[in-house]
Formats: sequence, structure tokens, C-alpha cells
Amino acid sequence: MGCDLGEIICQYRQNKKMTQEEFASRLGVTPQAVSKWERGNGLPDVSLIEGICNVLGVDADTLFGITEKVVENGNSIDDTEIKSNLISDPIMVEFSESLIPLICDGLKTPAVQESRKRLARENGMLLPMIRFRDNCALAKDQYRVLVYDKEILTGSTKTNSEAFYQELIAKIEGYCKEHYSKLLNKHTVKILIDNLKNQYPGVADGVIPEQIPYIKVEQRLKEKIRAGESIKDLIHIVEELEAENTI
Repeated sequence: MGCDLGEIICQYRQNKKMTQEEFASRLGVTPQAVSKWERGNGLPDVSLIEGICNVLGVDADTLFGITEKVVENGNSIDDTEIKSNLISDPIMVEFSESLIPLICDGLKTPAVQESRKRLARENGMLLPMIRFRDNCALAKDQYRVLVYDKEILTGSTKTNSEAFYQELIAKIEGYCKEHYSKLLNKHTVKILIDNLKNQYPGVADGVIPEQIPYIKVEQRLKEKIRAGESIKDLIHIVEELEAENTI
């Protein structure tokens, strides 16, 4: 039972894209306690069950493996796990358990926010949300970065300072600059257009997506990026598309 409970906690925590430290902080326990539960070396106190269910978004029956699961070819498959894996994240950082403290300390710094500001200010690029997930299958001190489930960076570190996290975010920022056309999607385009509408009413109001679909804007932005051009002048890019649409 203890091992099963730990596996279920681990599964749903990862489905929520929470690190052990984040999960522990929400419960008011230590990351070491969570690690023991998930490894089957201990059980959470009964007083914590309600809180665990609330944080994971499950009921007690699900937590204790009582609810029915989809069964195919004799394999039990949890519906929530299936749905959580249907969509690839634009940027996912996976790291071994030994790197959890470094990642958690890094998340407390403004490294990602500063990177986001630089990309917006210098290139007109919106850094996608970076997801962080511990992966017990990785070797000690190992990490990897995935873009839509494709590994684009892997490595290991022996450092015990925040320099590791800073360097990791810098590498992701560099990848964005070089390969932003691979990261751009309709969701990001919508955010860019919504921001344009808020700051410069009339430029895109009634034009996007009413006359020009987001996918067409996405295609034009990708063309400019591949040609080495800036997409920061979004006002004129939209006006160009509108003019082409009226011809």
C-alpha cells in the first residue's frame, strides 16, 4: 500500500508539473518527506491526506488507488495521466532528483523574468512558459531541455551554486533567439496580438482574427524570423497583412 500510494502521489504531482519542493511547500512538509513517500519508504500522516488531495486535485479514492482505471491489453492506465501527456510543452526542463534544490533555489531568482524582458526588448519575442519537472530516470546531476518533446540540450553539473540555474536559463534564451520559429505557435501569436490591441487600439481591432486568422500571422512571423528580420515592429507587420488581404 505504501509503495502504491507513493507512486500515485508522484504520478499526480508530475501531472501537475510540480517539483517535490513546490508540492512540499504547499503541504507544509519537507521535500525529504515527499521523497520518502514517493520512494515507498514512508507514509504521509493521516492529517495530511485532505491537503494532498486538494493540492493534487484528486479525491481520496483516487489517491489510494480505489477508483477504476482504463484497462487495455491487461495494462491499467490512469485517464488523468493520459490527458496530461496529450500535449507537448513548448519548453520542458527535466532534471534528476539531486538537482531539485538547485532548481528550486533558481526559481526564487528573477532569472526567467529577466530573460523574458531581454527577449521582448531586443527581439520582440515572447519567451514561452518554461515547465520544470524532476525525472528520476535521469542520472545523478543530469538535466535535459525538451522543445515539444524533442531533446535540444542535455548535460550535467557538479556546481552547488545558483550559477547552474543562471547558465541553464541563458542557454534556453540563446536557443529561443536562434530557433524562435520552432517555438512560435498560435497561442503565443494571440498573446502578441492581444498586447498590440491593448497598447495600440485600432491597429488589429476587427482585423485579427476577424479578417486575418492567427495562423496566417504566425506564418508571416516565422518567415521574417527565418529571414533574419525582427518581428518587433508588429504594427507594420499587421498593416502589411491587412493591405495584402484587401488586394
